[in-house]
Amino acid sequence: MSEAPGAAEKRLVGDLLWLLERKSPTGSEGPLCDDLEARLAALPGFESVRAGNNLALRRARPDGSRPKVVFAGHLDTVPEPKEPLPVRAEGGLVYGRGSSDMKAGDAVMLSLLENFDWDGSWAEPVFVFYEREEGPHLENGLEVVFSEMPWVLDADLAIVPEPTEGVVEAGCVGTAQVEVTFRGKAAHSARPWLGLNAATLAGVFLSELHEREPEEVVVDGLSFYEVASVTMVRGGTAKNVVPDSLWANVNLRFAPGRGRDHVESVFRGLLSGLPADAAEFEVTDFAPSGPVDLSHPLVKKLLESGLEVRPKQAWTDVARFAERGVAAVNLGPGTPAQAHGDTEHARVDLLVECHARLADFLSG
Repeated sequence: MSEAPGAAEKRLVGDLLWLLERKSPTGSEGPLCDDLEARLAALPGFESVRAGNNLALRRARPDGSRPKVVFAGHLDTVPEPKEPLPVRAEGGLVYGRGSSDMKAGDAVMLSLLENFDWDGSWAEPVFVFYEREEGPHLENGLEVVFSEMPWVLDADLAIVPEPTEGVVEAGCVGTAQVEVTFRGKAAHSARPWLGLNAATLAGVFLSELHEREPEEVVVDGLSFYEVASVTMVRGGTAKNVVPDSLWANVNLRFAPGRGRDHVESVFRGLLSGLPADAAEFEVTDFAPSGPVDLSHPLVKKLLESGLEVRPKQAWTDVARFAERGVAAVNLGPGTPAQAHGDTEHARVDLLVECHARLADFLSG
């Protein structure tokens, strides 16, 4: 029986508001996971497994002859701004921290879990709601899921509903946090020639990064961009002392096909004009890029509906699935430009359209 006009929209908006009302900044996902587990406990035909604040669901009687499709959505959000975002639906938009990144995607997952006819699908589903995606790479909840629920990785395709505005975003750029320390010699600022100013020593490096153009890297016809951004700087001990050190954190985003060796090569090049003992760098956090795999049969099937394909100019957990041999794409209703913003919102039309596209894909 088909739904009444507007019923899917009302349900999806309700699901998104339900998720948004349960605040879940990274490290505080427990209450949301508790409520989600309780809500889904009586879901007919499904069984759930929890580890920490990670919840995975599969059908109680899975059909091994069907291709397995995993949906993986993180529960956490970045922190609220100083004035917390009010949760509300207004003018075709749903406001709240995490609305675009990525509780709109979680709402689509929730609706597919509770309302889709899985007996009539060609796909065997697995749903994973996990914690700590917005934190350091090694603390990501998917690592716990993969370790304690290895059956999640027995999959043919993973769909990560990160914000993509309802299109398929293939692959993802890798990300590295690189700490650079410049060494000088302290002196009185009235007699700076007696010291070596670490701040001005770093000037050439910082200027080069400021002028550095994004590097386009084309992978399977998709343009990814390598960019390096100084995100934090610290130095100095007093206003009348030449600083003996300056510390900077640089975030490098790099294209699929490039890895840690490339990151280290970039920074050796950036620092090559300085004396050997004047500066050093350390890669303190590293997340690999995700490959582009548009030739995979299920990805091709997904694209047959006419979905646009774009590159993912951000890091997502498609890379984590790909590392384990599972083809993965990003496809979600959120808007990338809204992620982490102080007026973050999700568009209701994209929420409904993304859900409909996935339901059609899974119906075959």
